[in-house]
Amino acid sequence: MVLPLRSVRSHLLGLIAAAVVPVWLFAAYLLVQYAQQERYRFEQDALQTARQVSLVVEGELANLQTIVDGLSKSAALANGNLQAFHGEALNLIQGKDQVIVLRDLGRNQLLNTEIGYGSDLPPVAPIAAADREKIKAGGFFVSDVFAGKASKDRRIAMSIRVPAPRGEALLLSISVPTARIRNVMMPAVPEGWTVGIGDRDGNYVARSRLDEEMSGKPGRAEYLEKIVGRSGSFTSRNFEGMTLLAGYYRSPHSDWFYTADVPLSQVQAPLWRSLAAICAMGLLSLLVSVALGYIVGKHFTGATADLAARAEALGHGRRVEPLSTSVTEFATIARAMVDAERAIAERRYELEAVLETVPAAVWFTYDPKALQVIRNRFAAELMGLPTDASDSFGRPERVINTVAVRNGHAVSREDRPLSRAMRGELTDHEEFAYTLPSGVERFLLTSARPIRNPAGSIIGAVQISLDITDRKRSEEHRRLLANELNHRVKNTLAVVQSIAGQTMRNATSLSEARQMLSSRLVSLAKAHDLLTQQNWSGADLGDLIAASIKPHASIERFQIRGERVWLPPNIALSAALVFHELMTNAIKYGALSTAMGKVSIRWTLVNHKHSRRLELQWREVGGPVVEPVDRKGFGTQLLERVFASEAGRVSLRFENSGLVCDLRVTLPHDGIAADKNEALSRQL
Repeated sequence: MVLPLRSVRSHLLGLIAAAVVPVWLFAAYLLVQYAQQERYRFEQDALQTARQVSLVVEGELANLQTIVDGLSKSAALANGNLQAFHGEALNLIQGKDQVIVLRDLGRNQLLNTEIGYGSDLPPVAPIAAADREKIKAGGFFVSDVFAGKASKDRRIAMSIRVPAPRGEALLLSISVPTARIRNVMMPAVPEGWTVGIGDRDGNYVARSRLDEEMSGKPGRAEYLEKIVGRSGSFTSRNFEGMTLLAGYYRSPHSDWFYTADVPLSQVQAPLWRSLAAICAMGLLSLLVSVALGYIVGKHFTGATADLAARAEALGHGRRVEPLSTSVTEFATIARAMVDAERAIAERRYELEAVLETVPAAVWFTYDPKALQVIRNRFAAELMGLPTDASDSFGRPERVINTVAVRNGHAVSREDRPLSRAMRGELTDHEEFAYTLPSGVERFLLTSARPIRNPAGSIIGAVQISLDITDRKRSEEHRRLLANELNHRVKNTLAVVQSIAGQTMRNATSLSEARQMLSSRLVSLAKAHDLLTQQNWSGADLGDLIAASIKPHASIERFQIRGERVWLPPNIALSAALVFHELMTNAIKYGALSTAMGKVSIRWTLVNHKHSRRLELQWREVGGPVVEPVDRKGFGTQLLERVFASEAGRVSLRFENSGLVCDLRVTLPHDGIAADKNEALSRQL
């Protein structure tokens, strides 16, 4: 499984996140706990406020009950004197917005302080059966909100049961406007809260806000549905669409409910402030952590880059410098790299010393295409490269372009031993001919092996080659010498056979034939001696003429002039026979047969585009008068035919002053003859 790579900064940020996120989560947990505690506190505050308002309002209702209860003890009422009782009631409520009514449980009013005594009283709504049960059980009754005399007047009434003079049950009630209830409760309403009082039918009795608009009107059904039981809390929307947190309490005496509302936003405000503070602190800590992580990560990244550079230097065999860092682990790794570089350098120097002393060319490669190689000094010398080991050994270099041939066929770079070894193939003692860019040809005996890691995978290859160029050239030279020897022996035997045959046919006696054959063979042998001294590479023309003259005459009788000319072996042998015949003829019949005779030998070398021509003249003077002969002897025949196969020509002229022989022969323009002639020219 390959893990995705991430930078040090990413890991540092991850570490920061690992450290900060739990703190944030814990802070979030505390925040949630705080929010729950705050909500619970507000719920308790709402319940407490509703209870406190109920106590205040219920106290006011108790006051009204006390007033009515005191009035019910009136003697006038007990005696049935309603007129007197009417006067007492008016006196009791004089100057107050209160109304006292005496009625039966049905629809009849007996007394109403708003209407003069004796006036007709309008019927009223009968007392409901449930209310009658409450009056019967408790003796008093708190009414719901009802409309007063004025159109906008909303009132509530406290009623008690009083006995009638004739024994009938009557109700004596006192009513007050709902505004009085609001005024009573307002001191108990906390700032920012809304307190409402509702009757048994869900209509508003009083409200701390918008009382005039809401008094006597029913509350929202969604709101009223949640007022269940004696007390509790809930959230709901009000008429304005605002979400409220409400606490309620239903009085067991009046059966009214009291609610205390606070906007949920006000409840959540501390939570949001705390959340904002925590987020701000978290963001600030995150920014500080990121900044610190960036700074530290930059330091780590720089140190990592330095370590990577040192690792690369170690891999390429370069010097590894110590690392200056404050991170202990990085410093330890750097020191390990320095120690490893020193150890590798020691091993490399040892290996280099061994490889530099081994008389074999060694190549290493770790390149799959074998284009980058490491070579030793001997390999560099073979390839014509610089041999400074400090600059070459251990440092991969690109291979030079060479032409390789094996068994007469060109070998591509992919099929060469080092490339084959990178594919796992083995090479044992195979011969290759390499042509370098300089044109030099090298013959190498090569073996190659792959280099494998402990797992068996190929990671490189090594090639070892021995330079067998000299051996191959020696073998070729021996083969050429053997062929040349066979050829020259055959040619020599053919020449000897021809000389012997011609000599025997033209000799007048056996002794003459023996003498002539011997002298000619001696001349041929001396030419062979000259060629042998030069390893049969050829002979100098001047040396060849001198060797032909010295056994027969004094060199002072000859005038020799011409440049230095190197003759190939075959032409040198032919020229030796020519000069022998001319010397023999001059001694017997020509200029050398007299004491005053001389011989002039001159030659020139004429260069052409693809060949050279040697032009030589043998001129005799001071000898007896020479006349042309009718019959050609062996010497004449030899002179005319000796260069027939060498692209040459020999002509004889018998002048009165003496014999003149003109020799013209074409010389090859091969490398050895050209080098010899150039060397001879420099000597001159």
